[in-house]
Parts: sequence; C-alpha cells; structure tokens
Amino acid sequence: MSKSLYVSFGKRVTDHLGPINATMFIGTGALVPVMDFVRPHFPYMNHVAAVVVLFFVALLVLKFVNTPANRVIPASMVLCAGVCAGAFSVGAVASSRHAAQGGYIAATSEDAKALQSNLLRLEQETGDIKTKLNRIEAGKSNDPRVELRNIGVEWSEDGLRKSSRIGDLRALELFLRGGMSIYSSHDSSRTSFAVSVIANRSPRMKEQLELLVQHGYGLNDASTVQAKADPTAPPNLYAYAKDIGNEEAAQLLASMGSDTTVYEPWKAKKPKPVVLPGIL
Repeated sequence: MSKSLYVSFGKRVTDHLGPINATMFIGTGALVPVMDFVRPHFPYMNHVAAVVVLFFVALLVLKFVNTPANRVIPASMVLCAGVCAGAFSVGAVASSRHAAQGGYIAATSEDAKALQSNLLRLEQETGDIKTKLNRIEAGKSNDPRVELRNIGVEWSEDGLRKSSRIGDLRALELFLRGGMSIYSSHDSSRTSFAVSVIANRSPRMKEQLELLVQHGYGLNDASTVQAKADPTAPPNLYAYAKDIGNEEAAQLLASMGSDTTVYEPWKAKKPKPVVLPGIL
C-alpha cells in the first residue's frame, strides 16, 4: 500500500506539481527584471506583485482549511508561491525606489539605462510617425482640389506643370482627376504638358504618360499634343519625340502602343520642321 501511495505521489509530482512549480519559478525569474526594465512604459509592477501575494495568501488559506475537501494542496506549491510572492515584492520595492531613474536595473547599470533610453526614443519616434500619418490620412478628401491643398500644392496650371517637372505622380493624378486642363494658356497652339514631359525628359516619364492615358488622352491623338488643330503639328506624341530627336521617348511611346507609322508620311509632307516648345 505504501509503495502504491509513493508511486501515486511521485506521478502527481512529475505530471502536475513539478511543471507548475517550475513555471512559477521561471515566470518570476523572467518577469521581475523585465517589468523593472520596462517600468517607464509599464509602471504597474506593484500591482502585479500584489496579485502574486494575494495568490500566495489564497493558497495558504486553502491549504490550512483543507479546501476543497477532496483535494490536498501540496506544501511545495504553497512554498513555491510564497517564494515567488517574496521575489515580486522585493523587486517591486526596489523598482519603486528607483522609479525616477527608470527602475532598479536602469539605475544600477549605465548600459541598461542607455538601452532603455534608446528604446523609449524609438517608441516616441514611432508614435510621432503614426501621428503624422494619421494627420495625412485625416487630411484626405474626395475633392482633388482640397487634397492638393492639404499636401501643399496650388490648384493652378503652374502647379500642374511643376508637379510634372518633378515627377509628382500623386499631385498629377489629383490635377487630372479634378479636371485641370493639360493645355498651356501661354501659347496660341495650347500645347499639352505631355510635350514638356518629352522635351525636357521629365522624371517618371512613362508613369506620367500612363496617367494621361488613364484619364482619356490617347497616345495617338493629335489633341494630346496640342489643343489647336494644325496640319503642321505632329500627329501624335511619337512623331513629336522623333521630330525633336528624343529617341528614348520615341522608343518608350512605341512600346506603349503609340502608332509609329504616322511619322514618316507626316515628315515628308510638312512644309518645314516644326518643333513645339516644351513650356513649363
């Protein structure tokens, strides 16, 4: 009988009591220094220590009153809980005394203090970035003119052409979506800004031309070159690129589906070379 009880008790220790006690010890050993180190961000170590102490007191009471009656709380579990409660209490007191320095570990170790400061600064910078992103998100509007104003871009022809010159696709998309004319008011032919993109080899040329296509301006339409009908003007953007010797733009337009067959016939019949100015 005694052998059976010994085996039964040993099995209970190895299957249940041992892992529970080990978990409490390991958890205490890890949490006490971690909570002290993160005290500037989570200053509630005293509260956690109070909960652990209450847990120990509850176990102790249950042990002495033998509750529940059909269960026996092992003395080693109560002892383990007491050791953990003591460790948390000592850690909480030490951390509280050095709260102004960021906790006991930060107060006693310059390296720990530096690491803690770096982590806090990183947290603050991350928070600042999130705040800025939230402000940008809040500033968005269904009205392209309002959204342009929110990002500091003036709703004007000059604003459109400046955005094209620097390759600001977001601003260009807003201008086009808002109905801004692509044509210049500074010349009688009303040249489109697409001509300036090609003439000046503006950054993100392909993306700018794709935006024009997305908003209904065909690469093979003469109206995408200039608003005023003129038989001496290039019949499409490919012909214009070839006419000014911009082979890179011509190849790009050809790859995007621009009609390359119109250039030679137009070149042969035009009275004299015409190069449209790239107006910005």
